[in-house]
Amino acid sequence: MKRELAERFNQEVENHRKALLYYARNCDWNTFEAKAGRLFDYVESIEFRELERRFFTVFNLILVVLVVAVIALFTVNFEVHQDLLRLKHIFVVSALAVISYEFFFYLDYRTYINFKTFSFKKRRESFIRNIEQDFRGYAAQPEPGAALSSRKETDLGSGFCCSGGCGTPAVS
Repeated sequence: MKRELAERFNQEVENHRKALLYYARNCDWNTFEAKAGRLFDYVESIEFRELERRFFTVFNLILVVLVVAVIALFTVNFEVHQDLLRLKHIFVVSALAVISYEFFFYLDYRTYINFKTFSFKKRRESFIRNIEQDFRGYAAQPEPGAALSSRKETDLGSGFCCSGGCGTPAVS
């Protein structure tokens, strides 16, 4: 199942990449920004789901260990033998350590998620700006194998990568 989800994710990202390439070649930067924003939202939602799944897998496992320890503390008669009484103290200390770790693990996860949520808009804008710069550089480069005569816009001295005048300088 994980492999199918990973393949579907890779296919979705590839589809977004192809769409971004298309809009970069056509110098449609407004649509490009909208598509890049959707790509960021998609990747963030997948990342958040995976983090949440991993967190609750570990969290629930530790919680089960804690519940077993508590059940053992209440069901075992530790006064039968003197060594069992010492084992009771070990169980109590271990349970306290697990509770502390679980609490720290939960707080750390919540802090991380709150930070990601708080900085979402800034990270999204930065992502869009960076990917647009990368694709503007790509749009300015000549296509591999294309003859110079097929690049009429730059050969005519328009100064831009395409006839749309998107502001990307032509490669000479």
